[in-house]
Amino acid sequence: MKRVALVTLVTLFASWLVGCRRETTHDEHSEAAPLELFEKGRGVRLPDDMRQRLGVETVEVTEKLITSRREKLVQVFRTAESSKPGVAVALLDEAEAKALRAGQSFELRPGSDCSESQSTTTTGTLARLETRTSAVLGQVEALIEFHDPQRRCPAGSFLAASFTVSRSNLVSAIPSAAVVTAAEGPFVYTANGSHFTRTPVKLGAASDGWVEVVDGLYAGDAVVTKGADTMWMIELCALKGGTPCCPVTKKQ
Repeated sequence: MKRVALVTLVTLFASWLVGCRRETTHDEHSEAAPLELFEKGRGVRLPDDMRQRLGVETVEVTEKLITSRREKLVQVFRTAESSKPGVAVALLDEAEAKALRAGQSFELRPGSDCSESQSTTTTGTLARLETRTSAVLGQVEALIEFHDPQRRCPAGSFLAASFTVSRSNLVSAIPSAAVVTAAEGPFVYTANGSHFTRTPVKLGAASDGWVEVVDGLYAGDAVVTKGADTMWMIELCALKGGTPCCPVTKKQ
């Protein structure tokens, strides 16, 4: 995606530069001054025509109910029998455990040590949560019952368990498209006057194209949802190899 954004930036900048040069030929005596696209400490600043070509769009941080899909590795500790379900155990953090209730469904996918095909899935049910292990392990044990009458997954084997975590409280959230991930972690570009400023964020659960913001933004902050990758390329260009700019005519 970054490679595509870089190509887009180079192409757009080249065409924009040509347009600027054409405009300056109308007045041979006009003086030209470079308009920098990035200002250290403030961020990216795009002229209106370049912003329109990039199709830059922003949206405010909003509150949403986030439902996320999680996956855990679970281990069978009791083999299923014809009349009794098998039992597997998963270790959950306290936040995950608080969001689960007895009877909740888990989608189980057999591991390589099960004789059942790994492409086959089965359904398990949360029997109970063992909170006593939290003091010792720092995690909560979830006991998951599943039917396996053919005993294809023996004790000690592993399965991948997928489950949905729903929360009743609203959380601050932004579209996933606003997030750029680099070596130093995820960040977004926030609207800051005439500039767009790179802002590190700490993210939480994600679902349906939205992601929870745990830290870094406030309600009402406007983040770039389209064009953020290109802004990152502009900033990288400025920090690594000089700021791209275009000569613009000074007003007489």
